[in-house]
Amino acid sequence: MTNKQATFSLLFLLLFIVAAVHAQDVKTADIRFRLPLNIPIYLSGTFGELRPNHFHSGIDIKTQGVEGKPVYAIENGYVSRIKVSTGGYGKVLYITHPNGYVSVYGHLQRFNDCLEQFVRTLQYRKERFSVEAYPEKGKLKIRKGQLIAFTGNTGGSNGPHLHFEIREEATQYPVNPLFFDSIVIRDKVRPSIAELGVYPVGEQTLINGKNDTAFFRVEKNGGHFSLLPNKSISVSGSFSLGIRIYDQMNEISNKNGVYSVKLMLDGEQVFGLEMNRLSFSTTRYLNSLIDYNYYKLKKRRLIRTQVDTNNRLFNYREVSNNGIFSFTDTLVHDFRFEVSDVYGNRSDFSFRVQAQKQLAVPRMNDNMPDKGIFFKFDRENAISCGSVSLKFPANAFYRSFYFRLDSLPSDEEEYAPVFRVHNRFTPVQKYFTIAIAPDTVPVAIKNKMYIALIDNEGRSYFIGGKWNARTLSAKSWQLGDYTVKADTVKPEIKPLNFSNGKKLSGQNTLKLSIQEKQTGIKSYRGTLNGHWILMEYEPKKNRLTYTFDEYLKKGENTFKLVVKDLLDNEAVYEAVVVY
Repeated sequence: MTNKQATFSLLFLLLFIVAAVHAQDVKTADIRFRLPLNIPIYLSGTFGELRPNHFHSGIDIKTQGVEGKPVYAIENGYVSRIKVSTGGYGKVLYITHPNGYVSVYGHLQRFNDCLEQFVRTLQYRKERFSVEAYPEKGKLKIRKGQLIAFTGNTGGSNGPHLHFEIREEATQYPVNPLFFDSIVIRDKVRPSIAELGVYPVGEQTLINGKNDTAFFRVEKNGGHFSLLPNKSISVSGSFSLGIRIYDQMNEISNKNGVYSVKLMLDGEQVFGLEMNRLSFSTTRYLNSLIDYNYYKLKKRRLIRTQVDTNNRLFNYREVSNNGIFSFTDTLVHDFRFEVSDVYGNRSDFSFRVQAQKQLAVPRMNDNMPDKGIFFKFDRENAISCGSVSLKFPANAFYRSFYFRLDSLPSDEEEYAPVFRVHNRFTPVQKYFTIAIAPDTVPVAIKNKMYIALIDNEGRSYFIGGKWNARTLSAKSWQLGDYTVKADTVKPEIKPLNFSNGKKLSGQNTLKLSIQEKQTGIKSYRGTLNGHWILMEYEPKKNRLTYTFDEYLKKGENTFKLVVKDLLDNEAVYEAVVVY
C-alpha cells in the first residue's frame, strides 16, 4: 500500500467514525446536569415537536401556571449570550459549560440581580429595550445550582413556562434534553395515533377508486391502534402515507410531540424519523415533512413518508424509495407504524393495503394553459402578470411544480389588483421578492403605501414596501393574495395608571397601552425630563411599563412618549406627573 493510499484509507476510516458517532444516540450518562427548576417537572412541549414553520428546539417546562419561579444553572459555566427581545425567546440566557454543551433558558420574567444590572446598563447605554450581548468568556461566571433568573412569559410565549434547551457547543445543534439521565420526566404513557392519510403520487393513482387523498380515523384497540371498523384501503399506482400522532405524559393532558416514527412494510423498515438533534438551518423543512395543505385547512399536522426532492432534513432514517410505495401485484400488503417517545414507550398501528391492477386513467393535458408555468425547484424562477412581478431564488421550493399567478379585482382600500400568488397551501423555504406597480400613486401618501398579504378571512398584514421609481417591492416567504394598501393613521397611546397632573402615590410604575391596528409598532421612545427611560414592551398586552428608577425626581416630572408605526406615522403623548 502506498503512502497516498494509506492516507486515504485513514481519512475514510476517520470520516466513518465521525459519521457513526454523529448518527448514534446523544444520550450521555456520565454528564450529571441538575434540573433547572426545583418544582415537579411536567412538560407542555417536547423536543422536536411540530410548530409553525419550525421544530421545537427544546422542552417547555410547566411552571404551575404562574411566573416568578426560580431558575437554576444546570452546571458550572459562564454566560456566553444574553438577550432581551419582544418576540422569540423574550428574555433569554445562554450558559456555556466546560463539558461541550450550552444550556438555554427562555421566556424569562427577569434575570438575577447581577445579570439584571448588566442588561440594564446595556439598555441605557444603547437607549433601547431590546438588546443582545456576548460577554467575554469568564466575565460572568456561573456555578452549578446558582440562581440565574425567574420564569416568565416574555417574547413569543403563550403562557407562563420555561423554555429549556441543551445545545452542542461546537455545532450549536440543539439536542434532546431528555437524553441526559439526570433530566428525568415521569412518563409511562404510550404515544397515540389519531389519523392516517393515503396520498396518490401522480394522476394515474387511485385510492379506493379516486385520484384523491383519503383520510382515515384511527382508534385504540387494546394495546394497539387500528382503522375504524369496516374501513379498508385499496390502491393502484404509486402512493405515500401520512400519520397524525401525539404523546402524553403522566398526570397531565398536554398533547406533545413524539420522539421517533418507524414504518414497516411486510416486515421491513421503509421509513423512519428520529428527533435526537436539530439544526436551525434546516428547521423550516418541517413544512416539507408535514402535509402543509392539510395543516393550512384543518390546523392538524400529518407527518408524510414522502421525502420531497429538496428536503434536506437530516432526521430521516432508513427511507426507501423516498417514502413512495408501488405494487406490481394484486396482493394484500401489511403496513405497521411504530411510534415511540424518548423513554421507549411505544405504540403500534397496523393496517393492510389491497394492491390492485393499475387502471388507465385519462391524463390531463400537460400543455393546458390553466396549469400555469413549470417551476424547477433548483433554478431561479421569475414570473409576471400585469403590474406584479415575482422572483424566486433557487431551492425556494421543495419540488418542481406548475406555478400559477392570477389577478382579482381590488376594493376601495386597495391601490392595485389583488394578485393571487399561486395559493396559500404551498410552502416556501426561502424569501422571494414581490414587486407591484400601484394603479395610482397619490403624492401625499406615497410614503405610506405598502404591500399587504391578505388572508382567507380578509385580514391584511404588512409585508413591506421599498420604492423603485413607481414600483413597490418587498420580501416574503408565504404565497397567497397580495395587493397595495396605505396606512396614514398614527398609533394609539392610552395611559393606564396615571394622567396629566396626577400625583404618583402608592405606585411604582407608569403603564400605557400602545396599539397600531394596521402595520404594527416600529419604535417607541419614552423620556422623563428629557432623559431616556427604560420601558418594557409587552406586545401580547399592547403594554409599555416604566418601573420607577433614579430618573424620576421628587416634585413635578415631564413625561413624553413617542411611538412610530412601520410607516413612520407618529403619535406623541405628554404629561406632567408629580412624585
